Amino acid sequence: MTTIAVTLPFPPDDSVERRLREIDPSARVVFTPYQESMEVRAEKGKTGGRLEVELAVPEISAEVRAVWAEADVLVTIDTPDDHASLLPNLRWVQAASAGLDHLDADGLVGRGVTVTSGAGLAANSIAEFAFARFLQVWKHLRAFDEQQRAREWIQQYGSELTGRTLLIVGHGAIGRAVARKAKAFDMYVIAVRRSAKPGDAEDFVDELRPASELAELLPRADAILSCLPASEATVGLYNASTFAAMKPGVLFQNVGRGPHVVEEDLIVALESGQVGAALLDVTRLEPVPEDSPLWDAPNMYLSPHSAVSVERYPENTWNLLVENFGRWRAGESLSNHYVA
Repeated sequence: MTTIAVTLPFPPDDSVERRLREIDPSARVVFTPYQESMEVRAEKGKTGGRLEVELAVPEISAEVRAVWAEADVLVTIDTPDDHASLLPNLRWVQAASAGLDHLDADGLVGRGVTVTSGAGLAANSIAEFAFARFLQVWKHLRAFDEQQRAREWIQQYGSELTGRTLLIVGHGAIGRAVARKAKAFDMYVIAVRRSAKPGDAEDFVDELRPASELAELLPRADAILSCLPASEATVGLYNASTFAAMKPGVLFQNVGRGPHVVEEDLIVALESGQVGAALLDVTRLEPVPEDSPLWDAPNMYLSPHSAVSVERYPENTWNLLVENFGRWRAGESLSNHYVA
């Protein structure tokens, strides 16, 4: 028997087990909910997936422990710190998130567990959100809403996207989805990928450049979208010197990870007008504390880590699981395979 434990916020329906059993008749799917808070995930993301501060984590019932003790596969967003003892027979983790920084992915791989991410599950919806935010700023939509509430009729005219330069930092599934949409707006697209080499090219991208060239690209961009995963190398990447190198009035948007941004430096750049607007779906602390200066920073657009749309997320997750389960049982390479 192959036991597949699902800990996601949404339970699998009967069709999921039926599709998996078409691949492996012994497959058994058991819903064992386990969701850590955004605060716990943020803290784990800083330390490679281990919780090093005192925060509350979900209690694990005896029934869940019994299933986990037999589980071969875990479909999840979170993993407990003591996964080695709680899931001793685990062979594969299918994450439902693109980022693995909070999952102790290296620890799982170190004990021989295959880890695959959910990269691409939310790419289209996040790309749509990113463009909605850029349009909100460039077309003055927030101002028009405020004028309507105040019953004021003040004409003002937005900016055109055609011909503007968009710099995408972190060109994975989300970056590619954004690039497609940017070309529909006739924008000039520069994408930064850590592994890019001279001569590399990709559809919908005018220039594909390595991360080592980021500093020289910053002054060229009218808008910057950061969709980087977490890593020690990217913590504090956007700081006073980075913001100073950007084109004055640039729109800066982050849908990657909060610790990439030195928020105090961003606020200073907003106050001076060096950054024209900041659009943050992720922050260093989540939820943002009530007394945080982020709330009142000029031209700040905050959203509570909600860029993803959820209505298709379960369907996309189950499709990826079924695809990878078939590959896994056949001994083939898996989509989104993580290599430590």
